[in-house]
Amino acid sequence: MTDGAFILSPPGSFPLSADPAFQDEVRRELECVIARVRDCAAARSVAGVLLTGSFARGEGTVIPNPESKSRWLSDVECLVVVRNGVVSSQEIHQSMRQIERDSNSDRVNSARGIKVELRAIFVEGLLRLRPTIFTQELGENAKLLWGNPAEIPLPPVPASGETISKYDAFRLLNNRIIEQIAVRSEYADRNGDSTATAYSLTKFWIDLGTSLSVFLGCYRPGYRSRQKPVEDALLANQEILGGDRCVRLIARFRNAMAQKLSQNGFPSGDLNAEFSEAVEIARATWNWESGQLLGTSAAAGDWRGIFARLSRLETAQQRLRDWARLFRRPSGLRQLGPRAMIAAARVGSLATLIYGSGCVIDFFWDEIGSDRGRGTEMAGELCRALAIEAHDPSERRRLLTRATLGAWERHLRFSAA
Repeated sequence: MTDGAFILSPPGSFPLSADPAFQDEVRRELECVIARVRDCAAARSVAGVLLTGSFARGEGTVIPNPESKSRWLSDVECLVVVRNGVVSSQEIHQSMRQIERDSNSDRVNSARGIKVELRAIFVEGLLRLRPTIFTQELGENAKLLWGNPAEIPLPPVPASGETISKYDAFRLLNNRIIEQIAVRSEYADRNGDSTATAYSLTKFWIDLGTSLSVFLGCYRPGYRSRQKPVEDALLANQEILGGDRCVRLIARFRNAMAQKLSQNGFPSGDLNAEFSEAVEIARATWNWESGQLLGTSAAAGDWRGIFARLSRLETAQQRLRDWARLFRRPSGLRQLGPRAMIAAARVGSLATLIYGSGCVIDFFWDEIGSDRGRGTEMAGELCRALAIEAHDPSERRRLLTRATLGAWERHLRFSAA
């Protein structure tokens, strides 16, 4: 971008992959995505395609693979900017989903792990984006692959002294915790791909560091530019998590950055110890960040304290908006079922129920997967809330994870609509 506006940056005109050896391959795939957008049913409404995420920053992770030649670990994430009033919103979204299916189901793409994600946004919507981590990185790093720059405005520049909300950083941490329980469940069942599982842990450590960087006042809109400020801030503030945890977090964060930037490989051995350490540090970080937002240095206490904290952090306006989204979509209510609705009402909102359940499952993983102690009590209450029936502890944890993930994905769709 220049002079406050996006400039046209066709694929290949800027670095894409952290490993330059895959630059041309990524360029070709982006050109295929653009061609599909230009040929789709809603093409006449498209003003342009913005590349976001790791590839836009030149930090996309693609690694060698002996069978498929390459393995794509970073997703191809794009914002498709559309003009209002040309075609219906439903037709736009249907076209984007069809492009995703065509790209991701292609046999060669599937073998390489390529995953294309297209999110449609109206031109006016870009101007209404509030300052968040996503918006900051969009304005700093997004690339206009194709389209008319005059039609695609930059998101609003934050006012002087305005910073990214700590609530947004805390939300990032909660979202990654939900993703982690899904990956860990697959790993426990030996259903997951070992490289993809290791990469998910890499992303978790990096985003945990990103969340902390906002609280510590050292956030930067790029992985490379963020690394040293995060490490320095953690060294200078070891009391927030405890000296030992901070030292271990710095080591994990540094290694994750090297893996993300294709400087270190991904482990293929047992990852249980890393999952356990991720839970320990995530729980300490969650307690510290939520305490900062609530003005307390105390931990959340027992597992019910997690729901209580999330409920206290939610404003009346957020709670009202959460319920309004549900009641505007009766199908969503039917999918959730009456038990989940009652449980959500008890804790304040569906968002609090979802994120609280995700944190409880993650923080008390071993206990929920056993028949001993408070794990039975926790699992019993979560099962009643999410309408889960299972007698085997491992199966119960698996179903709880699946139900929480499904509710979270629906919640994100409702929020984005």
